[in-house]
Amino acid sequence: MMKKCLIAFAMLLPTLAIAETSIGIVYPLKALQETALVKERMSALESELGADEEKLKKLGKEVQDLRSKLEKEGMTMSADQQEELRTKGQQKMIEIQSLQRKLQSRAQATEREVMEEMGPKFQEAIEQVAKKQKLDLVLNAQAAVYVGDDAVDVTDAVRDQLNKMK
Repeated sequence: MMKKCLIAFAMLLPTLAIAETSIGIVYPLKALQETALVKERMSALESELGADEEKLKKLGKEVQDLRSKLEKEGMTMSADQQEELRTKGQQKMIEIQSLQRKLQSRAQATEREVMEEMGPKFQEAIEQVAKKQKLDLVLNAQAAVYVGDDAVDVTDAVRDQLNKMK
């Protein structure tokens, strides 16, 4: 009988430990995107890429205009004129794709740079917030299958801590 009681008690210990655990959740992407540093970097990136984005829009409009012209006037054009319009459209599409790759590559490079810089700071900020709020565990909210009402959302506190760290 004593052995059964000890086994039952041993099985309840993890449950009792969990009941006493204070858990926090954090939305990492939200916390990082709302920091002053990330906002500053994204603004600088938008300024840097603004001219290329405008060029991309212009090229897209030119391609659309060429397609419209070919549809409307194609029947009255010679075969050479039609081919010339198609060739111009293809060249502009190649230019668009190249520009899109350049923009995407630059945006990804900036994201990597920011994450490399912010990763250790993010971890440190979470640890500091967890200590201040006396949390035993902080989970990535997106990785959790279920988040109950007792979990403390520390996203804003982590963001504020990151802003203080600079």
